[in-house]
Amino acid sequence: MVLLLFTNTVHSYYPWKIKVYLLWNITLYSTVLPVLTLELLKRFRRLRNKRLSKREYTIIALLVGAICYVLCAITMMNVASLAIFRKIAMVGMMCNIFCLAALPFGRISAHLTAMGAAVALFTMLNILGEISLFWILLGTILCAGIIASARLYMGRNRSRQLFIGFVCGFLISAAVMMWL
Repeated sequence: MVLLLFTNTVHSYYPWKIKVYLLWNITLYSTVLPVLTLELLKRFRRLRNKRLSKREYTIIALLVGAICYVLCAITMMNVASLAIFRKIAMVGMMCNIFCLAALPFGRISAHLTAMGAAVALFTMLNILGEISLFWILLGTILCAGIIASARLYMGRNRSRQLFIGFVCGFLISAAVMMWL
């Protein structure tokens, strides 16, 4: 988001007020509201002397994230020039739904699903020639490799889970960018 608004792209010509609005909108819906919702749920559960299992907490976190991304996309729906940002929000929602749907079948790395989506975004923007973010694309691929290595080193995921997460995030992002 910040890269699209402040690097050499068409979005860098937006007035400062619109940039602040977009940054606030994305921060609110992708960070502030999900964190507040999950904290309120934790406090509410403690009052009733019930604890959430890790699986239940993961399901709730993915649902809250998906809902917040949909609300973010709806908020930006009235301005036609914000189509790329709506698509990014929809990619976030679709990645959360994918991770939620894959939960009964085994663990899929949500970290690498998100990184796959980011790599697909910058790949698509470079292929379309709309903006030249080649070095940012390489940096994103490097970050994905670092995250995958860290997840393997810590024993949080197996290589298959990381690979499936990355590939599915990439495909989801590419599909949303092309067809939504």
